Amino acid sequence: MPTINLIESSLIATAKLQQTNRMSKMIFLGTCSVMGMAYFALVGQGLSLSSEERQLATRVNKMRPLIFQTEELKKEESALKPKLQTLEDAQTLTNRWARLMVHLSRNTPPDVWLSSVRAAAMDAEKPIHVTFNGVSRTQTDASEMLLRMQNAEDLESVNLGGTQEKLLEKTTAYEFELNGDIVGTAEKKKKAEGDK
Repeated sequence: MPTINLIESSLIATAKLQQTNRMSKMIFLGTCSVMGMAYFALVGQGLSLSSEERQLATRVNKMRPLIFQTEELKKEESALKPKLQTLEDAQTLTNRWARLMVHLSRNTPPDVWLSSVRAAAMDAEKPIHVTFNGVSRTQTDASEMLLRMQNAEDLESVNLGGTQEKLLEKTTAYEFELNGDIVGTAEKKKKAEGDK
């Protein structure tokens, strides 16, 4: 009977099994080491984030008084806004009057004398109406004054109210009246609640 050497095949099978076991162990150890490094990286990142969270919480606590102070200042600002708007409107109107007076001082013809200036605001939605009364030597001078007043940047709708001949001591003169509106003094009409 022939003899078959089963020991050698058994040894080869055992060697292959041992090699497969070693490979499995190495893969397992490699996987464990990669997972361990990932775990420690995540733990480190978590510690870093919690440290950053504590720093941000500290900053927020330091900022709370400033936030409160800012809110208080916003409340004060909203309370002062109407007064500020009133002051700005008054300053704008004062500047308009100042420019108008400068215009008058520079553009009044030599033979024209203003005797009075009246301003009236009957309706807040209409501009301030101004009336200039004066005396001129001729009607041409009164017309020249009208043309010069129409060129004033702070007056609109300037027109001649009328002229009347007047006897002065030894000569005749003409009294005149000029009417106009101050630009930008009419309050804007408030929109109805449904309009946008």
